[in-house]
Amino acid sequence: MTARGLFAAACVSIAALATGAVDEAAVARLKNLPGPMRSADGALYVACQTAARADLRWPVLQFADGVRDNLSDAFLPLGDASSPLLIVLGAETNRVEGVTRRSMGTPDGFSQLIIHVPNPDTVDLEQLRERIAEALLRERARGLSGSYAALKWPPWFIRAAVDASRGNVWRAEAYERAHDLLGQGAFPALGDFFAPGAEPPREPAAFFALWVFERNGARAGREALLTAPWEPLPLLGGADDAAWRAWFRAKEDTVFVPGTLTRSQFRRWAEGLAEPRDAADAARLCDWLTRQSIGRPQVFRDLTELYLRAYAAFVTGDAAAYAARRAEADEARGLLEQTLSVTPLIQDTPPAKTPAP
Repeated sequence: MTARGLFAAACVSIAALATGAVDEAAVARLKNLPGPMRSADGALYVACQTAARADLRWPVLQFADGVRDNLSDAFLPLGDASSPLLIVLGAETNRVEGVTRRSMGTPDGFSQLIIHVPNPDTVDLEQLRERIAEALLRERARGLSGSYAALKWPPWFIRAAVDASRGNVWRAEAYERAHDLLGQGAFPALGDFFAPGAEPPREPAAFFALWVFERNGARAGREALLTAPWEPLPLLGGADDAAWRAWFRAKEDTVFVPGTLTRSQFRRWAEGLAEPRDAADAARLCDWLTRQSIGRPQVFRDLTELYLRAYAAFVTGDAAAYAARRAEADEARGLLEQTLSVTPLIQDTPPAKTPAP
């Protein structure tokens, strides 16, 4: 089926659904519209039902391709040129934030998922992002099992998979919010993810998705996730709550974005600034401080240096020097703490671009 034929068939089908019959005048108008835009590999198409929306085909295609690329990197390569995803931009002018979706099949075995965006000017981009992801996941599930219904993931886990693919800036901020829930005793246990009607908090849900992906790291294992029953054993094997929490806690010192430091990362770091028991303990603290400073912003590295100088004085047995340098470091820590009480994150300022000669 050609791209134009694909577009015409889908649009006629949508019109037929809306009116109960094919509108011949509408078909004539559609034939004069610009054809759909397609991704480089032919797995995504974006068409329009009115010429007024023709210029939006390209940005919507870029958006859809970005969703696919991110999800493919985080989970599994997605998209199939033999059964492409078609996004149709509608002609609605009223404020419509939602989208509709359907599947189309032909007697020769061709299948296609279609997302209809009634008004691309007002659509909820988060909903569109999730619908694109869901369509791509369902298509892969159909390819593996022969049925779109084979995907058993609940809607919140599809959203979590999308969130898990957003990149490290989102991940860094989400980790801190999820870690706050851990400190409050509100961090979800494994049973919370599998309870009927579950709606776990968004941030820990994203990290739960990452954990599930990691535990099924081989391609075959991740493909199996698409059609597995939504139950702990097929998704997690023998993992328990202790393993889930340990995996999450192990990311406490992860530098998701080089050159940044969040408020809760700083708070956890400050809790480790103990008074050394002896020279060996001070040396251990120096090693810990050095490792903690890697990838952090300059202002934090400067603060780390002050503590390193204090602990180094302790190692040499110079109590007076230790007391003076520790007081200086603690004062500087208080200033940085004040800054972080106002902003949840500090980061290095990128260097200014040097004008080309």
